[in-house]
Amino acid sequence: MLSRGLGEPEFSVRFRPVVEVGGEAVLDGVLAEILKGVERHGSILKAARAAGIPYSRAWDAITRAERILGARLLEARRGGRGGGGARLTPLARRLLEVYDAAKAKLESCLGSPLEAPRTPAMEGEASLAVAYSSDPILEVALDRLRGEGIPVEAACIGSGLALQALSLGDAHVACAHLLDPETGEYNRPYLENLWVPDPVLLGGWMRQVVLVMHPSVASRYVSLDEALKDIAEGRLTIAPRNRGSGTSILLNYLIRRVHPNPHPVHAAPEAYTHREAARHVASGRAMAALVLRAAAEQYGLPWIHAVWERYECYTTADKRHLPNVKRLEETLNSQWLTSQIKKTPGYKPLPPLSQANQ
Repeated sequence: MLSRGLGEPEFSVRFRPVVEVGGEAVLDGVLAEILKGVERHGSILKAARAAGIPYSRAWDAITRAERILGARLLEARRGGRGGGGARLTPLARRLLEVYDAAKAKLESCLGSPLEAPRTPAMEGEASLAVAYSSDPILEVALDRLRGEGIPVEAACIGSGLALQALSLGDAHVACAHLLDPETGEYNRPYLENLWVPDPVLLGGWMRQVVLVMHPSVASRYVSLDEALKDIAEGRLTIAPRNRGSGTSILLNYLIRRVHPNPHPVHAAPEAYTHREAARHVASGRAMAALVLRAAAEQYGLPWIHAVWERYECYTTADKRHLPNVKRLEETLNSQWLTSQIKKTPGYKPLPPLSQANQ
């Protein structure tokens, strides 16, 4: 702490090691704690709890670092009925070596150890960990559970990572909308590829996905295919969703349906929610984006219908009996939630699988 004059506030200086790649920070004290916790516990969820770091923040730190590095920090460790959990990749271990060496050098210079900040953690297994892709109806349902006193740890990390979290045992529930272009089926093929043990569908709904356009160009297009062709040929700039997201996979599928060798121009940073993508179009940073109808109407943007997609929430057979998972299942299938779905533009109840793409 620094000395101060009369009437001055107390000043303090904090020193922290940060590992950078290309001028961008990829590993700080928070992520270092998470990675070390994964090494000890084999779980992001348990690592976050042990460190007193919110579950969503742990996932954000990992995915941000992986985007910068262009490589994975965690990989699946298989084994047993419930899966083997997560483990560090060689790259993650090397990053920790660099970080620990820098931390030791800084502590030597300061003459005292660096203490990691702590925040209150959720209470162990009593909480409900949900990994999901951005969706306003799900967020309403989770808020209802919180209002009942259920501690919800929610991480909005996209469909692919959500299903991965379920496969690693790092979430009680995963909610996703991943289309398999080969079969036209949602989510199930990915659950099988990720070796999710005994997946159980808890509930879900249909969402209307639309192509929004900036008002300055919307009048040029009557059909979806016309707009998709111009996107494929770089004449209509697109606001991209994050790679691996359900919407990103769907957009690529739709574009390739009309153009075998597309060259779309991305005119904005990757958007992690439908609202963010719609905002890029509304501001003119891009001329088009694939988003939920609800996001299009929020920003008053013109749109063309693209598809109705299935948004589904899954758990595994060994977790379905947990009280908070059962309460979420009850909420997802309640008349209250059905009324929320019916009054929200671009939403409708989930039909049988055979009617999913009608």
